Amino acid sequence: MNNLNNLINNAENNDLTQSDLIQTKFNNPWFKVETVNDDAFFSADLAKVCIKNQQQKRWILCVDGDDSRVQSLAKSIDKSKLLRVNGQHQPIAFDKIARALLKGNCSTVILCDPQLSEEQLLMLQSCAKHGKTECIVVKNTPKQLH
Repeated sequence: MNNLNNLINNAENNDLTQSDLIQTKFNNPWFKVETVNDDAFFSADLAKVCIKNQQQKRWILCVDGDDSRVQSLAKSIDKSKLLRVNGQHQPIAFDKIARALLKGNCSTVILCDPQLSEEQLLMLQSCAKHGKTECIVVKNTPKQLH
């Protein structure tokens, strides 16, 4: 656990860059980076993953998701196992997310637009695999104005 704490502390001050490289590097059975530009991803694709994972009778944790997207997801799944955490004025601490993945109490952890470095994403990937928790990082692309 000390090794995890050291890696978490070393990774906390970097910014996420090169999203295309990161997206291909991290997609595996336990950890995915998805770039989305509309709410359909939450109500369709993400809902399918959550429905599949809810059969494990574990929690689905959504971190910093906006109201409309979380509500569209909630319409499709068992709401009694959906937890939502918002950082309000500051983001949820990286070590808390890593520990949630490691504990394995959740079947799915959804991180909405996190400001994480590549090193932090690698740590989360490892934590997700160890805790047998699917982690989905959702990166929003800005909506195009016509």
